[in-house]
Amino acid sequence: MNDYSDRLRKSNIFRQTYILRPCNYGKVITDNLPTVKVNSHDLDLYTEIEPLKELIPLMHKVFLTLIVEFPKWLKRGKFIKYGCGVFFQIARMKFDQVLKMINKRKSIASDRESLSQLKNDIKEYAQDMGFICGFTKVDRRFIAKGGDAFFPYNNAVVLGMEMSKELLDEVPRPGKRLFDFEIYIKAGFLVFKVAKFIKEKGFKCHIRIPFDGHVKYPPHAIMAGLGELGAQGVVITREYGPRVRWCMISIDAEIEPDSPVNLNMNEYCDACRLCIRSCPGKAISDERLWWRGVYKRKINDSRCYPYFRKYAGCGICIKVCPICQYGYDECMKAYREDGVILRKRICNGES
Repeated sequence: MNDYSDRLRKSNIFRQTYILRPCNYGKVITDNLPTVKVNSHDLDLYTEIEPLKELIPLMHKVFLTLIVEFPKWLKRGKFIKYGCGVFFQIARMKFDQVLKMINKRKSIASDRESLSQLKNDIKEYAQDMGFICGFTKVDRRFIAKGGDAFFPYNNAVVLGMEMSKELLDEVPRPGKRLFDFEIYIKAGFLVFKVAKFIKEKGFKCHIRIPFDGHVKYPPHAIMAGLGELGAQGVVITREYGPRVRWCMISIDAEIEPDSPVNLNMNEYCDACRLCIRSCPGKAISDERLWWRGVYKRKINDSRCYPYFRKYAGCGICIKVCPICQYGYDECMKAYREDGVILRKRICNGES
């Protein structure tokens, strides 16, 4: 990875120049995932000529907040909790990044045994906070606009937190609390505690909160062995199915990555397809296709967004997933024994 030919380039079309980006140590993990087909050449090429866009650019955030989010928050009396909570976390994250740039202190160098203990300590602490936790190398092809400053170190702590099943069951007519913003606020608050714990161990780190679009979380969660890509485009975990929201921490420590897992979701999703049929906007492609060098089902955002607005965040594709409703072990047991998709039996009136 030290050869220039192996490093991604970031171009400036106006100056007709390019710069070499940092070495992409996560590339080898992504390119060899056991459950997702990746065309490395195409993914590299797309990253250089058309980098991923920020999930919600600044002006879009302003528009969405004023037009979409404020009314939802005000209607439910959650303006202080949701609105102030999100903006406080964004401001704190950016302030943390400024401090990182000012702080020139080096992280404590450690041997392999000490780093292994650090990894165990972080996982244990994160789990005490309510997170599922995994480690991987950052794949810089999944950093929006080639903004490597948003993830300055090559090692990633990936953290997932469960969304309330009770709140998801209210979809598409949510009540006083919103399933997504409840976890945005909770996980966004607790991820700073995990970062503080890491800093107290003597290592520099930088946070990306759940309500952020500069780093793409699903690829890194899959790389970190926390789940597998589902048909609806979210990560299916063994613990909570698709009912998870993510955040990450960039850490200046050479911690051994966790291995990706195979939960047999490709076969299960092909047999189920309930999220595809239940999507009111028909936004989930029925079959996999090649998109930016990755072979997967693609979400049509222009079809998804109107229902996202109409249903205050939608979430139907997550709610109807059998693994969300019954859990991974029960669903896979029924499927392996006699090919039954549990949710289908209920939908068809068979149970």
